[in-house]
Amino acid sequence: MTGRQLSSSRSALGRGGTAAVAALVLAAGAVPLLASEARAGAKDDPAGLTLPAPDRYTPVEDTLYLAGDTGYLHRRETGDGSTAPYQWRGYDGTERTVENFTGTLPGQYGHYAAGTDVLPVPNGASGVVQLRDPATGESTALTVPDGQYTAASFGNTVLTFTYNEVWQVDKLHILRTTDGVTGDITVEPPEGLRFDKQPVLAGDGRHVLVRFLHAYETGLIDLATGSLTRIAAHPWTDDPIKLQAALSPTHIAWYQQGSGQARVVRRDDPTGTQTTVTVPTGPDGTSAVALAGDWLLTSSRVPAPGLGGPLYASPLDGGPARTLLAHAQGDLAQIPGGGAVVVGGAASGDWAVRRVETAADGTPALRTLASVPARPAVVRGISLAGGHLVTRELDSAAQPAYRTRQITLGTSPEAGPRSALTTAPLNDAYGQPLGTGDGGLLHMRYDSAAQRDVLVRTTASGATTETLPFDRPAPESSGLGLRDTDGRYALYGGGNERVVIDLDAPGGAAVVQSVNQSAAALWDGDLWTTNGAWGEIESRDLATGAVTQLSVDADCQIMDMQAVGRWVYWDCLMPNSTGNPAEHPFGVHDLATGKDISLPARGKLGNGFVVTHDKSAGELRLTDFHTGTATAPRVLGSLPALPGVAMWKNHDVDKFGGDVAWLDADGTAHAAPSGVPGRPVTVDDPR
Repeated sequence: MTGRQLSSSRSALGRGGTAAVAALVLAAGAVPLLASEARAGAKDDPAGLTLPAPDRYTPVEDTLYLAGDTGYLHRRETGDGSTAPYQWRGYDGTERTVENFTGTLPGQYGHYAAGTDVLPVPNGASGVVQLRDPATGESTALTVPDGQYTAASFGNTVLTFTYNEVWQVDKLHILRTTDGVTGDITVEPPEGLRFDKQPVLAGDGRHVLVRFLHAYETGLIDLATGSLTRIAAHPWTDDPIKLQAALSPTHIAWYQQGSGQARVVRRDDPTGTQTTVTVPTGPDGTSAVALAGDWLLTSSRVPAPGLGGPLYASPLDGGPARTLLAHAQGDLAQIPGGGAVVVGGAASGDWAVRRVETAADGTPALRTLASVPARPAVVRGISLAGGHLVTRELDSAAQPAYRTRQITLGTSPEAGPRSALTTAPLNDAYGQPLGTGDGGLLHMRYDSAAQRDVLVRTTASGATTETLPFDRPAPESSGLGLRDTDGRYALYGGGNERVVIDLDAPGGAAVVQSVNQSAAALWDGDLWTTNGAWGEIESRDLATGAVTQLSVDADCQIMDMQAVGRWVYWDCLMPNSTGNPAEHPFGVHDLATGKDISLPARGKLGNGFVVTHDKSAGELRLTDFHTGTATAPRVLGSLPALPGVAMWKNHDVDKFGGDVAWLDADGTAHAAPSGVPGRPVTVDDPR
């Protein structure tokens, strides 16, 4: 590895520096602060960054049910998972809730209120349907006769069907109320054909296009007279459910999923010459069609989660298709007067309900009707090392991933562009990021087949290697065994077992040191640990094996350690062996002066400060001790405790740069300078 910019006077305490300073302290007592640190001053109000959560990759679903000439019916996904209401939104922007509507999506069983501005609202189980104009609230009651079942509605007309004695659909009925009297026009299938159990393909206030039990023909029914015109469908397979269709004022179009062609005929001559239109298809085939002037619109569904396939427009008279939207939901709502309503955009942040209409030159054009704001992504883990801010994002992309950006704090704080490092485990207990200070990252994953924890190293360029810290079967644990990193070394373990892994060892990563102590930390090629005696700590040179022992003012067995620059932090985590609370349960040892500094609270060590998450107060607090005396903690920001048994890492201290980062539950990331004096120095990784 090359050198890194590290915060603190680390160069003064490099290879062999620990032993030299310890000897000097024992011989001469206190050592004054380095002049460079004494001169450096902190800003009174250091500038930080607030970075909102990225957009969720999957757009908010806004399901279209139908489009009329004055508006459209839809339901938009709610943020809390509750059932969304049916909403009628006018093209003028007005919106109102439609109570008691029970319609289904086109292509499912039932095809209610297609191609009109009137919605059928059932009146309980009475058989009475209220045909309601959502714009005005006015409605007309229509009673469905016993033995008839509703298939669809079109304006003030309701289409029903009846069964024969073996539960086959034998007839359709056109119901319409005039002066309080419901008329019933019976429609029988042509000889030799039967209506499908899901008979409606498309319709509007004038006609309805129906399926038969076989896909070779469709039928166009005049809703005024009940007359039926047979249209040859020319399917590629005898499956009527795969047929999709659309009616515009001038044309009838139909398409069978899995085919590469649609067929179009003029509406005023349904038995006339048919035109074949080549349409682009997605991985699952085109799932919806609509018409806008002399253009055929097609969209396709993709497996969730996803953005949807493109929205294409293909000219009816031949020629290449145009891409109107990079991504669109697979539901197109045909407008009876021409054009369609679609939901889509370039990405979730660009999602909107849009109207496809024809421009003055006859080409298709888009008009935005309503934006569909994106939901924030779920962010569960943060790391800050060497100015590289890494977030573990579960759904900001098609797969969970670590995203990194370079940040600069101070007078003119800024954040560079986000980029992907590598994929991330979904389980919150695993995958918590640990930055290496040079743009790289370490994290853990669990190999369920091998029953082992796996240490994953990702470099700044995205290259990934994997190591088994313990090459023995183990149950799936908390995944929190990744403790520390420094240059080429990583510290891993659980319970009272810790191992140091040399990630750059010849022949591949290898364990180079192990201790039976929970207290362990890495800094500048040294492993800091304890021999188990009260107040005793030691550093082990990982290159030479040399051990330097020191005593600190801890009247208990040290269970946790951290090291940054000249500072070594200890924490007993529990009462002393007498069962009484320790007088000094945690503190910091200054390697430059030999002085021990008492702290008001335990926390995460930085260069001359410690950061504490006060969960009861919901605050992140910083204690400055760089002068040799701990100051009163000051609040960096609000940070409520994690809910329940959540284990993800919601704050971090940049031990290589001196800044602090934390993560709100809503995915908002914050970064702030510590305000503690220090100067960056360049130190090569130990070899």
